[in-house]
Amino acid sequence: MEYLIWAGLLIVATTDAREHRIPNIALFYLLIVTLINQSFSVHPLTTIGSSLLAGFVMFSVSLLLHFLRAMAPGDVKLLGIVGVIVGWGQLMNTTFWIAVSTVIVGLLYGAIRLAEDPDSLQQLFQKYTMLFAYGKNANTSLNVISKNDTKVLRMPFAPIVVIGLAMQSFYSGVLF
Repeated sequence: MEYLIWAGLLIVATTDAREHRIPNIALFYLLIVTLINQSFSVHPLTTIGSSLLAGFVMFSVSLLLHFLRAMAPGDVKLLGIVGVIVGWGQLMNTTFWIAVSTVIVGLLYGAIRLAEDPDSLQQLFQKYTMLFAYGKNANTSLNVISKNDTKVLRMPFAPIVVIGLAMQSFYSGVLF
């Protein structure tokens, strides 16, 4: 059953990397397979209840991040499902490894952007220097700088989540 969960996670990650969207049917598949897998545990009701609580907590925190414009709606649903997959006992450990993978992949994306456009680092430095020096009064100068910077860096989050789950599974030896 774990292989079916990993297969679903890989489908979600590749779809998000390729199309920048997470299909709801894949998330529903992950939820159903996870609940079936947990129904074979020693105490199925306790395990499923704890997993649903973890999913609710992850979904709620992610929804708050979505309202702060830090996360896309598909990522919110994915993290809710990840909470159900890992359960309450592994929630903090999984969150840590997802954060580690986010930093690693984010640094790599930043390095790629810097390699493609070396002037972007200078523009970013100018932008934050203006903000630091003039505060809110720097808006007119920042508009000139931001008009020159038309590239938007989009980093799909589902592959990062799957990398974090794989790291958590590898380093702690427990996932499901």
